This record gives sequence, C-alpha cells and structure tokens, in this order.
Amino acid sequence: MKTTLLLIYSAIYYAASVASFCPSFLPQRNSFTTTSLQPITTALKVVTEEDVITLVEKAEDLWAKAYEARQAANKLSEKAEAIGLDAEVSTSDATEALKQSISVEKVADATTAQNLSLDLGYQLEEALKAQEEADEIELRAEKALAASEAALEQHLIDFPENA
Repeated sequence: MKTTLLLIYSAIYYAASVASFCPSFLPQRNSFTTTSLQPITTALKVVTEEDVITLVEKAEDLWAKAYEARQAANKLSEKAEAIGLDAEVSTSDATEALKQSISVEKVADATTAQNLSLDLGYQLEEALKAQEEADEIELRAEKALAASEAALEQHLIDFPENA
C-alpha cells in the first residue's frame, strides 16, 4: 500500500515537474484527437437543379442590366458627340467674329460657345462613368455565368441520371 502511494506521488511529482519545465510534453488537442465520443459527421452539399436555375437566372439578370447600362452609356456618348460638334462650330464662329471686332452680341456668342464646351466636358464625364458602370456589371455577369456553368457541371456529377 505504501509502495503504491509512493508510486502515485512520484508519478504526480514527475508529471508536474515535466509539465512546468516542458509544456510540450503535455497532451495537445489537435484535429486528429477528440475529447468527445460523438461521431464526426460531414455535411455534403449537392448542387440541385434549382441551384443551377437560380444561378443561371442571376447571370441572365446581370447580363440584362449590363446591356441596359451599355445602352445608356452609348446614348450619353452620342449626346456628348452632338454637343461636341455644336461646340466646335460655335467656338469657330465666335473666334472668327471676335477677330474682327468686339461687341456685346459677339461676347454672348463666345459665352455660348464656352458653355457648350463645359456641357461637353460634363457629358463626356457622365458617359465615362456610365461606361465604367457597364463594364463592372458585365464583369459581374461573366463571373455569374462562370458560376452557373460550374454549378451545372457539378450538378451533372451529383446527378448523372440528368445528363
């Protein structure tokens, strides 16, 4: 009995000594060891037909938005082009008129030409913003299309009878 107690005390002393000086000797919990006896489960996610349809519809919606944004950008660009042509003619006329003599009417023409140039700058900026927005939406649409294609491939793997 004394021997058993002595062995137990020695083991506890040794374990405490080793643990305090070499913590790496303590049992470590990692992904391979578990403290519970519950079974480990893995959730499987299969790609259903509804998942594929949802992704395809999302891609179609984004392509429609990209098309609308591209159309709006083109309209703004055409409007800027028209303003640019008007500004060019107006500026040329005002420059020629001011070379001859200066009058209130000619200064008003020059002001009109200047305002057309400012409008042109604004329209170009708006067209550029619309073009960038259309590009961004188109990029999202391409990613959505790729995701739907990948989902379709996975669906055909998960459900080969649908192939």
